[in-house]
Order: sequence, then structure tokens, then C-alpha cells
Amino acid sequence: MSGGEGDGALRADSNVERWRVVVVALATLAALPLFVFEDPSSPGAFTGTAMATTAGSDAPATGSGESASRVESIELVVAEVQAASYQLDVVRLSSRAEKWHLARSSREVQDRLVAIAREHEAEALANARLVAADEYAEREALDALLAAKRKEAEREAERKRLRDEELRRREEAMSTPGPTTTIPWDTEPHPDGPTDIQWEALRFCEATGDYTAVSPTGKYRGAYQFSRQTWDWIAGLHYERLVGVDPASAAPVDQDRMAQALYDLRGRGQWPVCGRYLP
Repeated sequence: MSGGEGDGALRADSNVERWRVVVVALATLAALPLFVFEDPSSPGAFTGTAMATTAGSDAPATGSGESASRVESIELVVAEVQAASYQLDVVRLSSRAEKWHLARSSREVQDRLVAIAREHEAEALANARLVAADEYAEREALDALLAAKRKEAEREAERKRLRDEELRRREEAMSTPGPTTTIPWDTEPHPDGPTDIQWEALRFCEATGDYTAVSPTGKYRGAYQFSRQTWDWIAGLHYERLVGVDPASAAPVDQDRMAQALYDLRGRGQWPVCGRYLP
């Protein structure tokens, strides 16, 4: 290999050229011992032939200089290749480390963001449950209020209907002479009993709702127009403390209880005319 070829290899930019030079350099190094330990006096010696053809000249010195130059070039190439390889490895490792660090940092950031998102999601769900519970409670309260209003409206409509019916009955009774239609005394009580509206209609029919009312003859007394005999009979069966008490002076709650007890025992027939408003 000449000095010009060595200089060309040193100026090569690609790794392929450098490796090619390294291979050539290694081959040359492997051949150097043959030249160093060769016997100059041997007939086929390269050194002897060179000296024989260039007797009296400075050829041996030139050959030694070229060999030294070749060795230096080879060492320089090998050193540069090794340095390049080392630099490449360092760059690659540095790049990998940077990527790994970025990936790890990104992973930590993502984990934190996921944890924060889960916390916010849990908080949002908890708030949503509270809002839903409040809305449900408000809705239940509103539904209960509306149901109560509907029930009261129905009660009021039933009350008005029964009262209007009683007023019409009275008008007919006053304008039409003759016997009044009555209910048989031995009627069976309804299993569910009268409603409070039906009891109210009965009281309105019997005494216009007055718990202290007394009939013109004085025989029938109170809101349910009990006779004293019937009153004492029912009181003796269920409320002994009320025996002998004037029905018209008894408390409204006691009159209501006595009327319920009489109905449960004999049904609506105990009120021959006004019992029509009871089931």
C-alpha cells in the first residue's frame, strides 16, 4: 500500500471505507514480520534483492521510512476507527438514556394525570349521587304533596256530591207528600266500613253536622241522633263509662266511636233515612 492510498483511506467519510482500510491494514500488519525477520543474504530475500539492485544508494533507508509511515498510518486509522466506534456507542447510549428518561417521565406524568382524573371522577360521581338523592327526595316530597292535594280534591268533590244529594232529598221530601223511603234495619255492615266523607254526609243528613243537635221531640240527640236507650245499650257493650251520658253533650270523638260501634253491629239500617250515605 502506498502513501497516497493511505491518505485516501484517511479521507474516507463512510464507515464502509474505514472498515475496508482496517482490513487492509490488519493484513499488512500480519505480513510485516516476514519483512522484519527475513534474511537479507538469502537468494530470494526481498531486502537482499532490493539492496543488490540499488547498491551504493540510500534505498534501505527509504524502505524503512516507508514501513514506518505505513505503520503510523495503520495505527492512525485503527485509532480513528476505534474512536469513531466509541463515539458512536456513546451517542447511541446517550440517545437511549434520554429516550428512556423521557419515557419514564412521561409515564410518571401520565400516571399522575390518570390518578387525578380518577379522583375527579370519583368526586363527580359522589356529587352526582348527592344531587340525585336530593332531587329524588324533592321529587318524592312533591309527589306526596300532589297526591295529598289530589286526595283532598277528591274528598271535597265527594263531600259536595253527597251534600248536594242530601239537599235535593230534603227538597223532594218537603215538596212531595207521602212516606219516606227507609232502609231495612237488618242490613249487613260493609267490611271496609264507611269513609270519613260518608260519615260526614250522614251527620249532615241527621243533624246538619251539629254534635249538639236535638230533635224537636227531644228523643234523638247529638250528631248521629242517638236515642238514650240505643246509646246506653252500645255504651254498655263497648264504652261503659258513657252509660247514662247525654249523647248531645258527649264529646264528638265519643259520638264518632259510638256510631262506628253501632254500624259494626247492625249496619246502616240503624239510620233508616240517612243511612243511604253509608255503604
